[in-house]
Amino acid sequence: MFEGYVGIRLWDGQLVDDVIFSLLLSLLVAFAVIFRANYQYFIKMLKDVVYLKERQNLFDETAGKSGAFFRHFMIFQALFLCSIALFTIARVKGTVSHLGEKEVLFAIVFIFCVLLLFFQFKQFCNSLLGFVFASPDKYRFWKKSYNAIMGSWGILLYIPVLWLLFVGSKTLAPVILFCIFYFLCRFVIIYKTIRIFHKNNVGLLYISLYLCTQEILPLIFLYEGMIFLYNFIETSTLWH
Repeated sequence: MFEGYVGIRLWDGQLVDDVIFSLLLSLLVAFAVIFRANYQYFIKMLKDVVYLKERQNLFDETAGKSGAFFRHFMIFQALFLCSIALFTIARVKGTVSHLGEKEVLFAIVFIFCVLLLFFQFKQFCNSLLGFVFASPDKYRFWKKSYNAIMGSWGILLYIPVLWLLFVGSKTLAPVILFCIFYFLCRFVIIYKTIRIFHKNNVGLLYISLYLCTQEILPLIFLYEGMIFLYNFIETSTLWH
């Protein structure tokens, strides 16, 4: 019996791709709107990435709520794009290929929450080290530079994330690009840390503690925690 034109069947994973694309498109639209309304903060952020002399800028506390909102959004954008990238890589590798649309959204939000907690832990360690070993002005200047570098890294992440979303199974090049951007971000942070604190009497001690506390141990803890969580999810009946 003739049923008429029934259309083209959706391929496997198309709805999942639509969910990820919708999240990425919403984030990009939000960034475009905020960029247009805060163009002067964006320019100052780029200057703070390379600037090595203390000065008053729009990221000071006197900048008001708009400057703080822009700074927080740029950090949020970087962490959320990183969450999408990590999930997409895991999905292409077949680790989470069995998830549905709602489970995909939950997984991305869960990865974002883990990264946010990781970021907040590092911020706490930064504050503690800065309070003990650095002068308030030096630490405040370093914190502005750190936020600017993280915000700029978030913008660069659009390139590998969009590449991962549209190239399908060929992920080697965008993954390498993602790693290059990450290590470049950490290198700039370490370089500026050395340039800002190396003249202090305790500068060498501060830099050593920073590298161990912020650049090595947190990554080890995050890696071990993600491995433990993955093994728990795979063996627990609550997730199947």
